[in-house]
Amino acid sequence: MWPERCLTVPLVLLVLGGCAPTLDLTVERAPSHALSTQADTPLRTQLASHLPAGQSGFHLLADGQAALAARLALAARASRTLDVQYYLFHNDASGKWIAAALLAAADRGVRVRVLLDDIDTADKEVGLATLNAHPNIEVRLFNPFHARSANIFVRGWQAVRDGVRLNRRMHNKAFIADNQLGITGGRNIGDEYFDAHDEVAFVDLDVLAAGAIVDAMSRSFDDYWNSAAVVPAAALPVSVSRQRLIRAGARLDAYSAERARSAYGREVAAADPLPALLSGQESWHVAPADLIVDPPEKALDPEQPPSSLLVGQLAGLWVDPKARALIVSPYFVPGPMGMAYFRYWRHTGVKIDVLTNAYAASDVPVVHAGYANYRVPLLQAGVGLYELKPVGEPTGGRLRDLAHGSSRASLHAKTFIFDDRHVFVGTFNFDPRSAVLNTEMGIVIHSADFAREVERIAEDAMQPERSFRVTLANGTENTTDPRLRWSDIYEGVARQSDIEPDTTPLQRALLRTLQALPIEPYL
Repeated sequence: MWPERCLTVPLVLLVLGGCAPTLDLTVERAPSHALSTQADTPLRTQLASHLPAGQSGFHLLADGQAALAARLALAARASRTLDVQYYLFHNDASGKWIAAALLAAADRGVRVRVLLDDIDTADKEVGLATLNAHPNIEVRLFNPFHARSANIFVRGWQAVRDGVRLNRRMHNKAFIADNQLGITGGRNIGDEYFDAHDEVAFVDLDVLAAGAIVDAMSRSFDDYWNSAAVVPAAALPVSVSRQRLIRAGARLDAYSAERARSAYGREVAAADPLPALLSGQESWHVAPADLIVDPPEKALDPEQPPSSLLVGQLAGLWVDPKARALIVSPYFVPGPMGMAYFRYWRHTGVKIDVLTNAYAASDVPVVHAGYANYRVPLLQAGVGLYELKPVGEPTGGRLRDLAHGSSRASLHAKTFIFDDRHVFVGTFNFDPRSAVLNTEMGIVIHSADFAREVERIAEDAMQPERSFRVTLANGTENTTDPRLRWSDIYEGVARQSDIEPDTTPLQRALLRTLQALPIEPYL
């Protein structure tokens, strides 16, 4: 009986997979490319007055509302093209507001290209097909599931059958208007990234870029858009009428107007950085910079030359720290290679601090387990560890880095600062998945002023009111019985704990179980 039952499960999955509709992989993938940087557009004219020719300018988007406002502003100000590339694009309040802005731009005659990773589109196919039905919008999916079903068993069967390919995802994030202004960083499209979620808010960073660096972002977008890993949304087994597009456009337009009139909408409008930046009332950080980005082929061919990958490109910039390294990463699993770098840097006198999530703040416990295995070796090597609390306390003015009224914060920013001058802001987590499996991107900005701005935000989050400082309870010299200690300040009182803070015995037991599993290469 038992063998027969064991055979039944894969047989059912096979039948379900065979019954699911599939992509039409014969659909033509017509190539297209970014607008020339020399094209005459209002954005180019406005930037020319405040940004030296051939230079790049940057503005940090630390506040979630400002980050949403900047995306809406780019969509509203684009006159020729919008290129949008994301890992996740939720169908929530923020997602609908941005979708409405994309439709409004397309109605003005703007060419809109939307490139999404296929990991989270199973229940969004009708909406994506509806957007794609607009004559000025084209949607494409990166590394898609071929059988189209939201059924967890069908998707699970595909993951088993084609796991090597489907385990590789496009984690890139970009929002580019007229090849003149672009946004990249940690944020996907969704309420939790823009201080609009009732229960959780991600502490995140984006950078608004202008000038020469944006052309590099657009070339990267084109490489992905025209790659063999991409399938047009026209291949989806979904038929959408012109009437559905009209109705959807009317609903989104009404929703956008209602959202803009709300208290949150007024706060978003007030946070918009574009008017001051384009009028010269606020200055750009003008600095040299490098875009580093994985090639799209990383998702299809694991045998890419190391120098072509993001980590290889970062090493090729020769920005290794000589005095200090500050690493902010929500999912931090350094691995043997990362540990080798840290030990070498510490040997040469580099001060290293890492800010990541506390277990109670992490949204992916299995990745926290991977990090937990490295805490003792990191501390013994002399690395400073800080873990963001799920709920922090103000230490003076408004708590800038946590959300408006949110009950729980979770770190999502990905930034590295070397020697108070070289700053990476992007999508790359310091973990094996970002290094080996997913495609990633980011900008390295060579500016002491910009570095100070990012450092202030990170160090603000590292204060004991907002983060736990992790140390070895019996010092780094005792290697026979290393025990961890968490220290913080709560309601003005210093505290110490020798167990994982704000967790239950069951959660700690789960963490120990996850730590024992041989899953680090997939984290």
